[in-house]
This record gives sequence, structure tokens and C-alpha cells, in this order.
Amino acid sequence: MKKLLMLALSLMLVLCSVSALAETAEATEKAALGNVGKLDVNGSFTIQARIPDGFTYQTIDADELGLISMLTSEDGLIVTISIQFSEEYADVERLNDVDEEGINIIKQTFTDMDDVAFEDMETAYGTKLLKVTEIKDETSFVDIYTIYKGYEMEFVMVRNDYSGLTDADIQMMVDFISDMDFVAVE
Repeated sequence: MKKLLMLALSLMLVLCSVSALAETAEATEKAALGNVGKLDVNGSFTIQARIPDGFTYQTIDADELGLISMLTSEDGLIVTISIQFSEEYADVERLNDVDEEGINIIKQTFTDMDDVAFEDMETAYGTKLLKVTEIKDETSFVDIYTIYKGYEMEFVMVRNDYSGLTDADIQMMVDFISDMDFVAVE
């Protein structure tokens, strides 16, 4: 009987040790990944990105054609992210693949709404971005627009107190987009 009790206690001790090691490994893996989020875009591709320090992420709405989500910083920077499938760009891999006439049509959609200024930018990987600065009632908004696999992606930045955006704010967003990893679903 004592041997059976000792064997049961030994087995319980081994199981507890294995469980503790598994929890430690999981915590270590999470720490190594940092603040990384994965976002499935309608089964077409997955976006993996490190959420910038001091920001929280939430999905606002998602359906079969895209999603709307938001990044909010502790210091009041709000970034609304819109990813919507476009039949018009269904065969377009990236904004880089759109010709000059097509870029002008995209720009026209912005100028129809507000007084804007355009600047071409690109990610660290060479993906073309269109930076659109809008001034409306003394409030500064910055949109960063691109296309990936037929999805129009727009990142709209504003401060919650409607003060102007800094160059650091804009660079943080370009870095965030540059660090995004787009993984095609096979």
C-alpha cells in the first residue's frame, strides 16, 4: 500500500512539474513575441504586426468584405484602420502595381471630400504608401493608404484633442505598416 501511495505521489509530482514547465515555456514564448497581434482578413490573408508600445487594439466591425479596427495610444493618438476588398482592385497585388492614371483616380477620391496634400512614401520593404494630409476646420488628419491583394487599406490618424499630428506620430504609423507581415492563406 505504501508503495502504491508513493508511486501516486511521485506521479502527481512529475505531472505538476511538467505543467509548471509548460506554463513557463508559454510565458517565455509570449514574452519573446512581445505585443504581437494576428488578424485574419476573411480567410484571404493574415496580418501579423507588433502593436506599438502604449497602444491598445480593438476590432470595431468585421464582415466578409473587410474590417474596421482601431489603435488607441495612452497619449491620445487614434488610428482607425479600414481594410476593405475592392472589386476594382481585385487583381492588384500592391499599390506599386497601379499606374499613374490609377493613382490619380485614387487621389481624386480624397480631393472630393476635403482640401488635401499628397506625399508618396514607402514601407521598409518597398511597398508604396500614399500619405494624405487633410485639414478640416483647423483639425489635421493624416490618412495612409495602400493596396494589398485587392484590399484597400487606409490608416486614418488624429489626436483625440484634435491637436496637430507630429512627424513622430506619422513615422510611428509608417513603421507599424512597414513591420506588418502579410501571410497569404494557401
